[in-house]
Amino acid sequence: MLGMLYLNKEGCFDMKKFIRICEYILFFLFAILLLFFTNKISTIIIIPLFIALLFIVRKMKIKNYGIFIFILALIIRLISIFYLKVNIVDDFKTMYEASRDLIVHNLDFLKSSYFKIFSYQLGHVLYQGALLKIINSVLFLKIVNSLVTSFIVLFIYLISKRLFSEKTARCVSLLYLFFLYPIYLNSVLTNQHIPALLGLITIYLLITKKNSYKLSVIIGIILAVANVLRTESIIIILSIIIYNLFLEDLIAKKKIINSIILVLSYTLVLIAFNGLILISPLHTSLKNNASEWKFYCGLNYEHNGIYNENDDKIYFSSNNKKELLKTRIKEENVKLPVLFLKKEVILWTQTNYDIQLLNNINSNLYNFILLFNQAFLNFIMILFIISLFPERKKTNKELLLLKVIIGIYYCVYMFIEISPRYAYILHILVFLTIGLGIERIRNLKKPTTR
Repeated sequence: MLGMLYLNKEGCFDMKKFIRICEYILFFLFAILLLFFTNKISTIIIIPLFIALLFIVRKMKIKNYGIFIFILALIIRLISIFYLKVNIVDDFKTMYEASRDLIVHNLDFLKSSYFKIFSYQLGHVLYQGALLKIINSVLFLKIVNSLVTSFIVLFIYLISKRLFSEKTARCVSLLYLFFLYPIYLNSVLTNQHIPALLGLITIYLLITKKNSYKLSVIIGIILAVANVLRTESIIIILSIIIYNLFLEDLIAKKKIINSIILVLSYTLVLIAFNGLILISPLHTSLKNNASEWKFYCGLNYEHNGIYNENDDKIYFSSNNKKELLKTRIKEENVKLPVLFLKKEVILWTQTNYDIQLLNNINSNLYNFILLFNQAFLNFIMILFIISLFPERKKTNKELLLLKVIIGIYYCVYMFIEISPRYAYILHILVFLTIGLGIERIRNLKKPTTR
């Protein structure tokens, strides 16, 4: 019966109609989140800043704005890494120490239970090891992070410029530029920065280049590299396939071939990389030997889908992990809607977890960062909600692509183990869509497909 909701007049599946329904769901989810689970008063401090930003953008006469925003982002991020002292803990510490061991040809870290179970993390270890081989310094790793995250700001501008007006693109990029959360996360040795940048490059290519077999190969290679560093790019792959098959204006044969080429190029690169790792002194491969773990932990209602030691002990001591997961699903299935809402609250309101990594800030600065972050996110949610209102004219296909990616990310995160830090890529994607909300506020011409 529900499937009937997604059929067009010809009786075929209507992806645009399905996306519109998903938009309504996201609209209500964010509205509930904003109304009941956030500090609404704090948002007031952002409104004057936003008005001032609109005024500045209106008066801004900078010709080479892309260069300007990149340099400004780099300066801010370089200042932050020199000022903010970050504790290297948990997975970050494990991977950093492994990277240091790697450059001196000490492979004992491979014997640890962590890398035996989560050998896919070796991609990030190899990346950090290559950088440490150049300059053996944590500071150098953070400087590279600063370059990468500055390019993220640049591509947010370039993509927004393609989707919306120049002024709106400048406004979006400036908003992200002064968003504190990614600024201090820049000092964390996380494996999220480069995959996020590669994902943005992929989106940029999709909306600026003609869909072709060559483009599918290039995108497949880029996302395979992203997957080596962090196993998330499969979400973007799936989104692109949906985009190709249902939203792209191509003949059916070309849609199918493009999708097949994309998957093949992506898969072949991963196979090739795994082969190289296997024949190297590492003698292993990038794989997850605890595939049920993230779901088992993510469906724990009591702990809101966040990592906890009790789940860790139970899962890794069990001889039948699949049965363990089935039992949890049966136990928690009635509570799933509430659990999903709780996880959304965590993703959008609990940036304090990562702030606690900072070890040189006083309580006043900590409270300010916490307050400003939440106020900022509340305001972004408002703009996102405004952006979710249906278009009166023909819907921009590129915006549909972004919404598909956001929707699939949300679906995945509802079922797997989460951390506030996992919203990093979601924040970026949401920022790319709020331009529509800004344009509606400013009563500018709605974006059209170019």
